[in-house]
Amino acid sequence: MSATVATASPDQDRAPAVEELRRELSAAHRREAATAEVLRIISRSAFDLQSVLDSLVASAAHLCDAPMVAIHVQRDAQLPGRARYGYPPEMVEALSKIGQVLDRGSLAGRTIAEGHAVHIPDVEADTEYTFREFTRITGARSMLGVPLLRDGRPVGLLSLYRTRVAPFTPRQIDLMATFADQAVIAIENSRLFAEVQARTQQLQEALEQQTATSEILGVISRSPTDVQPVFQAIAESSVRLCNADYASAARLEGGVMHLLAQYGRTPQRLETARRDFPRPPTGEEIGGRAMLDRTVVHVENMLTDPRFPASQELARGAGYRTALGVPMLRGDVPIGCMVVFRQQAKPFTQAEIGLLRTFADQAVIATENTRLFEEIARKSRELEIASQHKSQFVANMSHELRTPLAAILGYAELIQEGFYGSLPEKSMDALTRIRSNGKHLLGLINTVLDIAKIESGQFTLNIGEYALESVVETVRAATESLAAAKNLALKTEVEKRMPLGLGDEQRLTQVLLNLVGNALKFTDAGEVRIVAIAANGGFAVSVTDTGPGIPAAEQTRIFEQFHQVDSSDTKAKGGTGLGLAIAKQIVEMHGGRIWVESTPGKGSTFQVELPIRAQSQQGAA
Repeated sequence: MSATVATASPDQDRAPAVEELRRELSAAHRREAATAEVLRIISRSAFDLQSVLDSLVASAAHLCDAPMVAIHVQRDAQLPGRARYGYPPEMVEALSKIGQVLDRGSLAGRTIAEGHAVHIPDVEADTEYTFREFTRITGARSMLGVPLLRDGRPVGLLSLYRTRVAPFTPRQIDLMATFADQAVIAIENSRLFAEVQARTQQLQEALEQQTATSEILGVISRSPTDVQPVFQAIAESSVRLCNADYASAARLEGGVMHLLAQYGRTPQRLETARRDFPRPPTGEEIGGRAMLDRTVVHVENMLTDPRFPASQELARGAGYRTALGVPMLRGDVPIGCMVVFRQQAKPFTQAEIGLLRTFADQAVIATENTRLFEEIARKSRELEIASQHKSQFVANMSHELRTPLAAILGYAELIQEGFYGSLPEKSMDALTRIRSNGKHLLGLINTVLDIAKIESGQFTLNIGEYALESVVETVRAATESLAAAKNLALKTEVEKRMPLGLGDEQRLTQVLLNLVGNALKFTDAGEVRIVAIAANGGFAVSVTDTGPGIPAAEQTRIFEQFHQVDSSDTKAKGGTGLGLAIAKQIVEMHGGRIWVESTPGKGSTFQVELPIRAQSQQGAA
């Protein structure tokens, strides 16, 4: 009987291979789907690191058939847990008690040290592994650790554990390396986002602080004589920008604290706080201690700090916990303080303390501004009273001097005319000098009286119609003898048929007399020319000489009281330095202006512009 040998068909031989291929394709598909899902979560939760890590450990557990998976992110020298899968709460609690071991005796330590994946097929057979407390709690046998690398440096760890001896395959290890890279991407995204958020927050806070500082400076500029609005703005900004619940600002004056502003309480509590002021500063409350010690006082918890019993009582009543007192210092002298409270026991940051220091400095600026304004106002009142007394004295003395001087001049004229009989020729010459000097002195007295009237606001114009041609002719007639005595040409050019002006003819004549008189006095050769025209709806009068001229630096100052050009020639000619000041006042009271154009060595031209019809104006006090 012949034996029959059974042979497998080709289809039967191919069946296991096909099935294996299907399993591999299915596993690959799951891996790709899991990777795509993780990437999708990363893209959709770019700034939610926890969601990404939770998805990673869950996918890793399913794809690698690992009951326990964890991702740890390195912080300083520790690896605190960030995401776990398959860890019961009691296991997490037990592991937290034993802490992390980061030497080569643990999976984490060995993986971080080597910087690449570490696979321990059976921890019981691994002689280097010594972290037996971990395996006792978790029951782990097969382990896989994959480092999270950023720029080649480990920043964390992906760890997988099986409670049976079942080594991980090369494909699973490669897949976990991909997951580790994705975890690093998510961590880096989160870090960058946190940095951007922190920087944005810093910029926002800086902008708010700059805005608040600018607003307070604006209040200072708008309220130079009142510090209360400034202190109120500072109190409100302190509460808003320092995450506080209450702020107050007090000013120290006469050894006593005066409450100027507070913000953040109910109206009833605000009123209660006002009743505690004014009061002297003491070391038993925060604001007083800040001023007495001239330093910032920071109390993290009022209820546990016994140094300030007065403030502690306030804290209990109002529910405050953290407090900050900042002194306001002018140099080293305390002039007030700011106190800020929080209901939460949360210390103030250095940035917040710095901001409150800035606010305190601004409060000092406002206080100093107010003090200086008050001092200036007081000095101004004193100067005004002194000026009035001086002007009254000068006016009285001028009147008292004019009366006897007029009598002297009158008697000298009568004697010279022979009313009391004839006198020798020498006596007549003396009388002539007496009358000349007396008239000069009378002119000086009248000038001083005009200045006194101007300063006291009593200098007024007698408005009436006048002819400018007549004013020029009067001045020419009065000064031609002086011009002839110095052998100078005195010329006038007056436009014909000019309109009648409205103004004070006597005062305008006084102005022109002063200008022509000065020109003749300071000109030793050549001419003096008076030009008068009607132009641009007004009168234009100029007096030009061929004298020494006036330096550019002096051309504005010569119109100031008692100012003369500092030169030997000026001193030799004499004068009080008041004539041009009075002339300027008269011209401006007519609504006009006066100025000089001059080049040293080439003479000067004084220009006067007047409206044809002036309005009556009182002299400035």
